[in-house]
This record gives sequence, structure tokens and C-alpha cells, in this order.
Amino acid sequence: MTEPFERLKLAREKAGYATAADGARAMGVKEVTYYHHENGTNGLSRSGARYAAFFRVSLDWLLEGRGQMQVANPTIPLIGYVGAGAQVLPINEDRSDHVLEYLDPPKPDRLLALRVRGDSQYPRYHDGEILLVETESRPPASLLNCYAMVDLLDGRRLVKIIGKAQQPERFTLRSHNAPDIENVVVTAAHRVVGCLDV
Repeated sequence: MTEPFERLKLAREKAGYATAADGARAMGVKEVTYYHHENGTNGLSRSGARYAAFFRVSLDWLLEGRGQMQVANPTIPLIGYVGAGAQVLPINEDRSDHVLEYLDPPKPDRLLALRVRGDSQYPRYHDGEILLVETESRPPASLLNCYAMVDLLDGRRLVKIIGKAQQPERFTLRSHNAPDIENVVVTAAHRVVGCLDV
């Protein structure tokens, strides 16, 4: 296998997409664009990074045939911006040319999952959502103004925004629609890194 387009086809097949059309649709790339890359009509220099990230292969392997095929840690393409009250220009349908950067996702062995019960952080987190939090506890002072899963001396486990309190080694825990819990000792604090709506 000496050509990038041949390695692209192999990467797609190994990723579980039986046809070029399946791979293109899953990526949100126009089928004709993808066909031209996989059959060798067009080179991969502009889209190679997107294909490598999506099919979880090494870019060096895909473009040059060097090194191992699989990458140890997949990346997530950051393709642009989304409006949250501000106007954002639309992204055209073929997103392969609009990758701003590739993000390293948190490693699963460094994450815990917890299901939200209640609505004290509504509208940020909803009852029933799954929070992904770091396995490693951090000093609460290092997570000021961040969402964190906190353990308290009385045994409660809550998702709160950690705020500074008036007394040393004590913190104020804030919610969006519930009263603050003031001057409490936090025995463990795990940063929230994301959530899943399942």
C-alpha cells in the first residue's frame, strides 16, 4: 500500500464503514468530495488531518505511510463556533476545510460518571444527565468559580460552583436556582469536564 488514497480506504474500512458513501455521510463530507480523495483523483493534503482524526489513524501514516496506522488517543475536530445569543457565520456543508484545531478528549481512565438528581444547577445541568468528572480530586481552592463534584463532611455529594468563603479552608458552594451553602469544608473536589444527555 504505497499511496495515501489506498491508506485512506483501509482506514475507513478498519473504522467500520463498509462503503465510501458511509464514511462520507458519517463525517458530514460531500460524497463526491470523499470519492475523489479515496480514489486518488484529488490529493489529501488539505483534508488529511480531518480524515486521520475521524478514522483514528496517524496523520503521518495516512499521508506518508510512516509509523503505526492507529493513533493511541483520538482527537475531536473543532469545526467552528455556535451562537449563544451572538451572530455566528454559518459553516458550509463540507466541514473538512473548516477544522480550526484538533482537541484531545479526556482519557476514559481519568473520568468518573455521575447521574444528576435534582435541578439546583438548572439550566446548566438537568435532572438525569450524566456528568463526567475527573477521577483525581483537586484542592478546592484550585477550582474557584468552576463546576465541581464536591464531597462534604456530612456525607453529601453535590455538583456546585466553588466560591471562596470568609474563613480559611472553607468554601461557599453556589447553585443557579438554590441558596448558597456557605462556609463548608470540602473533603474532595472533582472538576466537571462535560456531560452526556442520555
